Formats: sequence, structure tokens, C-alpha cells
Amino acid sequence: MPRLGVFVTPHGFGHAARVSAVVAALARRLPDLELDLHTTVPEWFFAASLPAGFRYRPFACDVGLVQRDAVHEDLGATVAALERLWDAGGPAAAVARVAEELRVSAADAVLCDISPLGLAAARAAGLPAILLESFTWDWIYEGYLGAEPRLAAWIERLRPLAEGADLRLQAAPCCRSVAGARAVAPIARRPRAGRAAVRARLGIEGERPLVLVSFGGIETRIDSTARWEELAEVDFVVPGGAAEERREGHRILLPHRTPVPHPDLVAAADLVVGKLGYSTVAEAFAAGTRVAYLPRPAWRESAVLERFVHERLPALALDAAEFASGEWVARLPALLARPRPAPGDASGAEPAAEAIAALL
Repeated sequence: MPRLGVFVTPHGFGHAARVSAVVAALARRLPDLELDLHTTVPEWFFAASLPAGFRYRPFACDVGLVQRDAVHEDLGATVAALERLWDAGGPAAAVARVAEELRVSAADAVLCDISPLGLAAARAAGLPAILLESFTWDWIYEGYLGAEPRLAAWIERLRPLAEGADLRLQAAPCCRSVAGARAVAPIARRPRAGRAAVRARLGIEGERPLVLVSFGGIETRIDSTARWEELAEVDFVVPGGAAEERREGHRILLPHRTPVPHPDLVAAADLVVGKLGYSTVAEAFAAGTRVAYLPRPAWRESAVLERFVHERLPALALDAAEFASGEWVARLPALLARPRPAPGDASGAEPAAEAIAALL
């Protein structure tokens, strides 16, 4: 039976969502596929997104960027975390340990989104390394060199690992095209239920507009919700809004471990509000829904995602101050009035899975 070691960065849930879509497509081609997941993304996330039968191995396989909140990074803490993970003076002992795990488990290849340490472990184990990405950390770190020069050493250290991948899959919207990589369409998980069924599950009456307020895998507290009451004709659903599911007027608050999968919420919504992360953008594009977002000027990927949504979806940038005060709610009716586009092609998981199946 083919066995795949999978390393997923825990920076938000977007990478876990993307790799889940690819692995699900791969499992449809290889029904006897066995998976070992090496990550600190919660096991429940994969249980809700993957076929049964994977083995979960909790492992801090990546740093990425340490976040102070959903839209602000802590660069000093990021450098310190990189030093701890990689042992600063040389290859981390974790690389050798995980490489041995890969050998003992009889893995046939390693798939990384976008963990450099996973790529290093594949190389140490003598296994083919597959990189699934729309950016790599060395490219992201370049955007912060002015504020944190110590990242230069990490760019030089991590870039060769990405360049040495045996198969490199770049999912649109891609931040930097690389020669020799295989480009695929946006990758989004498939909704499990139809729009009508999800809206009925949430208690939405008829065709009342539904606004999804989501910040992906980074828990975010929203303090200013009083202005939401001004839109009595709109329902809001907020994953991470409460410890347990409950309804407060026309606000539906869900736990962070939402009982309704995120792709289903996006497909059922008429408008998605939050930060632009890869999986949210891909799912909104697949559903053909409207987007309002908080820009992240320092985050290098943000410009790429912003350009993508403005070219393909009714989109609106929100000011951080107006979001904090709740004034952004007054701008929603005009955006909701814009025609909803047709669903987009977010089938990139299929050719990605085909390429991985051929390698296996």
C-alpha cells in the first residue's frame, strides 16, 4: 500500500485545508493510500476533511510567522522560534528523528505544505519530496527584512530546501512562479452539503442574506458587534464566536471547532468578511461569493490575494479602524447588492493529486 508522510505548517488553517483537498483527491485515485500527518494543526481539523485511516503524529514541523493576532506579526518572536526549532547551530535533532520515523513507517514519499523541516526530513530519509505551495517562507521573509534583518540568514537557509523538491506544485493564485514547477488552478475543499441544507441547519429563513465573519485558523475576538443590529435583515455567522453554538438575535455564534465545515459555510454565505487567507479566498472563488476584507500591508501574500479577489469577485477593502468600531457594517448593503458571480474553477486538487499519484 502506498504511504505518504505529510507535513503541514500550523500557520492558520489554510495550508491544512489545501493539503486536505489534495489528499482527498489522491485517496480517490489510490483507495489504499496510507497517511502519516506530522503537524500541530489539530487532529479534529483533518478528521473533518480527510478520509478515515490517517495516523496523526503531533509535531512542531514549522514556525512560519508568530502572530500577535490575525493581522499582526511578531518578528522578534519569529526569529527566536526559528532558532529553537532548527537548533541555530546546525540541523535540528528533530530532522534526524523524523527521518528515522519516515524510514520505519516505510513511507514512499513526503508531501509538504509548506514546512521546510518536512523537506529536510525527506532529504535525510532519502525519500522524494513534494512541495505544495502558493508561496514559501523564504519569499515571505524577504518582505520583512527592513524591519528584521536577522531573517536574511533564514532566507538563505530555507530557500535551498524548497528549490530541492522533487515535485513542486504551485497553486493559483501563486505569489512567485518558479521554473520547472507544475502550476495548477486554485485548490479548495469541496462542500459536503448543499447551500439550502446548510442554511436550514443554521436556522436561516428563506433567502435572508447571510454574512460569514471568519478569520480562519487564528482565533480572533470581535468586540464591536452593536452596529450589526442595524442590519436586521441580515444574519451573521461567526466561527470562533463562542465556546458552544448559540444564537443571539440574528447572530449565529459557532465554536472554533465549527460543527459546520468551513467550505459549507462559505458556499452558504452571501458575503465573507475577514482576512484574506489562501483557503478562504479559494473557497469564496469556488462558491462565487462576495468578499470584504482587512488588508495586511506588511504580509507579502496579501497583495496577490487582493488582486485575485478584485479581478474575480465583488470585493471591498475595510479599514482597520472602521472594523474595530463596527462602522464597516454600514458598507455591507452596497456590496450585497452587487450581482453574485458564477462559481470559479477551484479544481487544482485534481491535477495535483494526479501528479503525486504518478510519482508514488
